[in-house]
Amino acid sequence: MQIAFSNISFCQQQSYKPFNIDFNREAALFGAGAVAAVTAYAILENLKPMSVEDINLLSPSNINEFDRNAIGPYTEDHLGDALLYTSYLVPLSVVFFDATRKDIWEVALMYSEVLLIQSSINGIVKGTVQRVRPFVYDEQSPINVKQTKDARVSFFSGHTSMTAALSFFTARVASEYVSNNTIRILIWSSAALLPAITAVSRVNTHWHFPTDVMTGYVIGALIGYFIPELHTTTTSMSGNLSIYPSVNLNKPSLNFQLQF
Repeated sequence: MQIAFSNISFCQQQSYKPFNIDFNREAALFGAGAVAAVTAYAILENLKPMSVEDINLLSPSNINEFDRNAIGPYTEDHLGDALLYTSYLVPLSVVFFDATRKDIWEVALMYSEVLLIQSSINGIVKGTVQRVRPFVYDEQSPINVKQTKDARVSFFSGHTSMTAALSFFTARVASEYVSNNTIRILIWSSAALLPAITAVSRVNTHWHFPTDVMTGYVIGALIGYFIPELHTTTTSMSGNLSIYPSVNLNKPSLNFQLQF
């Protein structure tokens, strides 16, 4: 999935500068992000693969009913991988237009902060929780893929959280330059859809449980939205975003409310 900006109408006010850079704030964000990144690296480096004995002791009955249906044989998730790689490029599209090009350094800085903070938090949580992936519980999955570090970092979904972070970041930044409310709603809808498809793919290929991707979605969306929000000036014209999960055992969902 790609988010197109070719027909978007951008604000042409030359003096309009929606984002600002503050040395103290950026130093704090990058400093905290760097500490978190080193912590995540250390935790993940010390993570040990499961032994055959430990794997044989696993039982699907120990998984809650809501997540249990995600258990299945190991499968390559080509769609999820493709969407993740695409999401890295999506934010770069906003700098190819005249109205946003003058703010390229602000956008690039915020983009870097989103990448750093999102990946660091995800790494720390994965290495601390050490939740086993769904395919490890399936007898048909090859033992060699079960006995890897990656097999025990299911919570929370890195693919979903990173895709959500970058999609919502792009929408949040683009909404500062788009004057048409209909186009802005389309941008936000696209931003919400990309990580949702990623989440479904991660569950269907047995890489994650539903609670993994739901948590990843919310955390990623919040990071992607609030990093630009921290940098907005008082003349910001973007709308307000509300994100709230609706948990139903038969049909989990995430609801979004936009106000302009």
